[in-house]
Amino acid sequence: MIKPRKLKRNKYQGRKWDRFKGNFSAFRDFFVISIWFCFVLTLGAGLSQLYYKIVHGQWFKLEQIDVTGMKRLNRTEVLDAMGLKRGECVLGINAQRVAGRLDRLPVVDKASVRLEWRGRIVAAIDERKPVAVVACGGRDMLMDSKGILFAETGPGQKNSAPLITGLCDPDVRPGDSVSAGSLRHISKLLSALDGSKTWLSSSAIDECRWSESGFTLIMGQRAVPVYFGKEDFGRKLVKLRDVIDTLNERGWSDLVTRIDLDYPGRAYLDGQFPVSAPDQGTAKQSG
Repeated sequence: MIKPRKLKRNKYQGRKWDRFKGNFSAFRDFFVISIWFCFVLTLGAGLSQLYYKIVHGQWFKLEQIDVTGMKRLNRTEVLDAMGLKRGECVLGINAQRVAGRLDRLPVVDKASVRLEWRGRIVAAIDERKPVAVVACGGRDMLMDSKGILFAETGPGQKNSAPLITGLCDPDVRPGDSVSAGSLRHISKLLSALDGSKTWLSSSAIDECRWSESGFTLIMGQRAVPVYFGKEDFGRKLVKLRDVIDTLNERGWSDLVTRIDLDYPGRAYLDGQFPVSAPDQGTAKQSG
C-alpha cells in the first residue's frame, strides 16, 4: 500500500491561528478607535448642549444694571456708553472693556465695572470735580485739576468755582484741555485763593481775567480790576488784604478804581482819593 506523500508546510506561509490573531488584533484596534470616536463625538454634542443651555439660561442673562456715582451724568448717557443689551449673556461681557467705554465720557474721571451673580452688573463712576469755570466763546466750561474741560454749565447755573476768561478758543469741545503752560499759572492762582478763603470769599471775585501779562482779578460790585501778574500769588494776596484793610479804615473803599499788586513791596491804586493837590487822582500804598 502506497502511503500518500505528506505535503511540506511552506515556511513563508503563517499558520491559520497566527493569521486569525493578526486579523483579530487589527479589528480590535479599529473597534477601540471607533468607540473612542463615538465617545468624543457624544461628549462634544453633550458639551455643546450644555453650553447652549448655560448661555441661554436665566442665571446668565443680563437682567439688571446698577450705576453709582452719577451727579452730572444721567442714567441714559451711561447705559448708551456701556453698549450692553438686556438679556445678553454676561459670560461674554468684558468688564474691563465696558469700563473703558465709560472712561471715554468727558465727565468721567475713572470708572469700574464688575459682574455679579444672576445677571447683575454694577458700574461705579467717579466724575471729574470742577476747580474752575472757563469762558470759551460765549460758553462756560467746567475744568478739573488736570486742565480738562469736561462739561458746559447749564443756563443760569451757579458755580462756586472761580470764573477764568481770556484763556481758550470758542471752538473748544468737552474733553479738550487747556495748555500745560496756562494750567501751571491757573493751578498756582487757585492754590493761593484756596489758602486765602478764610478772609476772601469766592463771591468777592467776579472774574479771573487771563492775558499774556498775567491775571487780573475783577472784584466787588464795582468790578475793580486788581492786577496780579503771573507769579507769587500768595504774597500778593497778603498784600491785597493789607490794601483792603487800609481802604476800609480810611473809608476809601468806594473811591478806588484800579489796584496793581505786581510790584515788590508796593501796591499802586488808582482813584479819586482826598490827597494833596499834586498827587490828586493816584495814591500809593506800601506793602
